[in-house]
Amino acid sequence: MFKQKLSGWVKPALKAHHWLGIFLGALLYAICLSGTLAVFYEEIERWEQPLAEPYEAVDPAAAERGFNRWFGAMSEPEDHLYLVFPSDALPMMKVADSQAGYYLTESGGQGPRAYDDFSHLITGLHINLHLPQRVGMIMVSAAGALLVGLIISGFLAHPSILRDAFRLRVNKSYQLRQVDLHNRLSVWGSPFYLMIAVTGAYFGGALLVMSVYAQVFYGGDQEKIIEQAFGAEPQITQTVAAPEIAKAYTQLAELSPEGKPLFMILHDAGTESAFMEFFVQQPGRLIYSENFSFDLAGNFIQRDGFSDGPAAKQVIYSVYRLHFGHFGGLWVKVLYVLLGLGLTVVSVSGINIWLAKRGRADAMDRLWAGFVWGLPLALALSAPVQVLLHGPGVWVFGLSLLALCVASWHQRDALTVKRRYQGALGSVLVALLGGYVLAFGGAAFSGGVLAVNLVLLLLALALLKTSRKPLQVDSAPATKRTALDIAT
Repeated sequence: MFKQKLSGWVKPALKAHHWLGIFLGALLYAICLSGTLAVFYEEIERWEQPLAEPYEAVDPAAAERGFNRWFGAMSEPEDHLYLVFPSDALPMMKVADSQAGYYLTESGGQGPRAYDDFSHLITGLHINLHLPQRVGMIMVSAAGALLVGLIISGFLAHPSILRDAFRLRVNKSYQLRQVDLHNRLSVWGSPFYLMIAVTGAYFGGALLVMSVYAQVFYGGDQEKIIEQAFGAEPQITQTVAAPEIAKAYTQLAELSPEGKPLFMILHDAGTESAFMEFFVQQPGRLIYSENFSFDLAGNFIQRDGFSDGPAAKQVIYSVYRLHFGHFGGLWVKVLYVLLGLGLTVVSVSGINIWLAKRGRADAMDRLWAGFVWGLPLALALSAPVQVLLHGPGVWVFGLSLLALCVASWHQRDALTVKRRYQGALGSVLVALLGGYVLAFGGAAFSGGVLAVNLVLLLLALALLKTSRKPLQVDSAPATKRTALDIAT
């Protein structure tokens, strides 16, 4: 009797196990793909507003005029206001709060509205999956920890993986080709993948550890933990006035002669305890920045000591740049994108192989294909809504992805889903570029904006060409072909 009851649970448990595997694979794929795109989030932000005036030099007096004009016009300033200085990827100056902002001309005048909705859609998908921030970051962190385990267990489970590092059986069955592709990319990129997994696990993991530690030792006061790790904010009282940004900015040349100012935050804006904090990038260092604080009159208060503080403090403050590849210029970013695409393929091909080993093709294969190709298609559909119409792109992305997954469920097979979604993605990108040129005219062909548009055009042409290719047939069983030939 007991065995009969137990056997009755086997099939539902196995099905639940399979769907859990698909869910985890989808989670890793979404994080890997969005993380690869997020490497160029500054370039994408520049692409979102091509009408803004590009320049690299900063006139401190102009920056102060532009910021204080915007600050003075605010009815109720937020606690944190931002002044972003020009960079190589985003050569313009911007003032912003947590809701909106605008670019400044080189002379400090008001430029066009600062739009970064689409770049935030991508980074938000990578950092917290557009879930409530704390919940989403912990989920992404857990995925990073899972990836660490997969990398280590993969090497242990395949003792010949290093010996076969250059073995690629291109003339064999789909299954063997997918297995070789998965294993080869896994070996070649394993140091990078492990670094990405560990640093990715840090962000949400740190939040969780901090919450537990604060609850146990500080009665839930997380500010105490933040002060220990990053230093306490200065406690000052002064007359409320407009910040003297130019005076503070010019002192940075003495405080950090080789540093490059990234941005300034006005903390506690409009109060007696307000202060300016400048984030200054240090050349040749992996830390995100060294930070310098000034009062509203531009008098120096303190530096945070990230560049020469305790080793643990420097390591913690280096995780961001190491994870996103923002430490060595354009070619490091390109390398990160190539390796990130490799990790994305590995995450997809692993599920492909698992699906094929079941020996049958069913709705699970079609749904997986719909998610793999539906996710970039949903991103492409949300781009014109945000970049051209400035609408609710996150909702368009979420609803589009849901609709594409449902539609894939009712297709004939996974290969049909793949081809149709590839063609649709290429067509949407062509339409996006056409609308972009009509909306922005000659600005669509300038500098870094042109580079992004050329990449999109080449990608669109490649997808349209691939979607029209006849399906390859080989000696592998049909059920296994449909499960394997999905994403790579």
